[in-house]
Amino acid sequence: MAILEPVKLAGSTISKTTLHNEDFIKEKDLKIGDHVIIQKAGDVIPEVVEAVKEKRTGKEIEFNMPEVCPVCGAPAVREKGEAIKRCIGIECPARNFRNIVHFASKAGMDIDGLRVCNYRTANR
Repeated sequence: MAILEPVKLAGSTISKTTLHNEDFIKEKDLKIGDHVIIQKAGDVIPEVVEAVKEKRTGKEIEFNMPEVCPVCGAPAVREKGEAIKRCIGIECPARNFRNIVHFASKAGMDIDGLRVCNYRTANR
């Protein structure tokens, strides 16, 4: 996810946008601190179109996906043919939380009434 200086775009204030995955970031040659051009994909979702390379100062930082899970410290691995890295820690609290949420979801057991939030919110 890209965190942006808030900007008005087609009637909305945009401060975050998806970056999809590591391949997308490399394909667009995006760096931390870049000025970027954004647009709305469809009518709703903001997306980064490109970096404005002419505005680079040299202070921008190359982005690299973490090699370890930020929650449990286990290796983060990108399987062949996959677009994302995943934590492989079998006891990872965040991974286990998401597994429980998926189990109870409509795609899983379809359990009504389960309060779904993110791992960080659940552990405050």
